[in-house]
Amino acid sequence: MRKSIQIVFYILLPMLLFSQETPVNDSINKAKINVYVDCSSCDMNYVKEEVGFVNYVRDRAEAQVHILTTSEPSGSGGTRYSVMFFGMREFSGHNDTLTFNSTADATENSIRNQFVTTFKLGLIGYVNKSDIASLISISFTNPEDEEQVKDKWNNWTFSLSSSSWLNGEKTYSNFNIYSDFEVSKVMPEWKTSFSISQSYNESRYSLEEYDYYYKSINRGFYSDFEYVGALSRHWSWGAFLYGNSSTYRNLDYSVSFNPGIEYDLFPYSEATTKQVRFVYHLGPDYNNYIDTTIYNKTEQLMFYQSFSVAAKVIQKWGSLSGSVSASTFLNDLSKYSADIYLSTSVRLVKGLELDLSGNFSSIHNQLGIPKGDVTQEELLLQQRQLETQYNYWASIGLTYTFGSIYNTVVNPRFGF
Repeated sequence: MRKSIQIVFYILLPMLLFSQETPVNDSINKAKINVYVDCSSCDMNYVKEEVGFVNYVRDRAEAQVHILTTSEPSGSGGTRYSVMFFGMREFSGHNDTLTFNSTADATENSIRNQFVTTFKLGLIGYVNKSDIASLISISFTNPEDEEQVKDKWNNWTFSLSSSSWLNGEKTYSNFNIYSDFEVSKVMPEWKTSFSISQSYNESRYSLEEYDYYYKSINRGFYSDFEYVGALSRHWSWGAFLYGNSSTYRNLDYSVSFNPGIEYDLFPYSEATTKQVRFVYHLGPDYNNYIDTTIYNKTEQLMFYQSFSVAAKVIQKWGSLSGSVSASTFLNDLSKYSADIYLSTSVRLVKGLELDLSGNFSSIHNQLGIPKGDVTQEELLLQQRQLETQYNYWASIGLTYTFGSIYNTVVNPRFGF
């Protein structure tokens, strides 16, 4: 015990000797408003350097303004960001939301500059009521006249990608390659997309002293066509066509057509902050198997239906998302699955945050499990889908921070 105390003392001593009081109590810093930023996409060091007319605090309870950001994919393949400003304390009730769009080829630097510009625009409405308002200057750059350019692609976007991965050591090597092509178009009242992808994964294991050698290969192919149309502010319909093959799932090829209908309890315009969606799908599902299944099938035509409820809320106190879903086959109701998912990040009290997520699935619809015994290699290396009645995962974490409320100073030395 005595030795442990000495070790802790020697660790803390340099920190105490070299620490200096941060000059946060000068008149300028006292006059700045306190801001809490809730943004997972932001380069906060850059934001602090470029937007230096506010104090950044580490706890929302200390803030006068809470900035919360959300994002959603845009039709061009880029991202639409929403930046919400919530007034607190003397600014209570003074709220605002600003948005900006990034293109699919936008660089990290251009996106962080857009965040900086948006933060400045949103914060000025609060800063002009503070004691440092007289120190703020506003500039305007008059853009040159630009000729309107017609979109020759008519809102269609195309994406072609390919990637590979290689790693290994004396007794093991792995090679993976993946390629994908996607075309899509998003309009206010409808959207459509088509994609096709292919994967190849090869692993080799070699133990010369045991005269052991094993090679495994998994191949996969996937394609989909989706069309979604708007019916009202709350209702949508969609048509979904899927095709795939997978050595892991014992599928030579599979084709399914699942039309669906969706109802959102809230208007779709509020989807970035809250949504509760009810979705129903129904349609045929055809499978052609590589090997005969445990049900003595080499091919199978089933009629699939599914129902799900999904909710998502993003607010000042944190975020909450979850879903409950169930599916079955109309021509064999004994083959079904059910799934429940939950994820939340909540600020419980000052400085204390809870992160909780988990998923549980009840599985009784594995139609493609091949007949025959499972080899030891297939079992340990997960080379094929195995029969199971459930799967699950869970994660929980608590974070507690305390000390100085200010989080404004930027120091990039030694990379942290």
